[in-house]
Amino acid sequence: MTREEALQMMSRCKHEILSLRAVIARLEPKADAYDNLVCVLRLLPKPSVVMGEDMVWLLDKRMRELEPKPDVNEAP
Repeated sequence: MTREEALQMMSRCKHEILSLRAVIARLEPKADAYDNLVCVLRLLPKPSVVMGEDMVWLLDKRMRELEPKPDVNEAP
């Protein structure tokens, strides 16, 4: 895999994750309502909240590392 292919793949992954986050944000109120009903009806125990690493941040970081750096000696 070339550097350009890696950057394109990471960019597509980043945009897909951001798109899915938008879908989740739109569906979150419905999920919260469902969770509240489940708690009221005592059907399931209260789920724990776990935070993972931010994949978009990680992809952005790796993309910045792989992108070619502008030559400081070159004048615009």
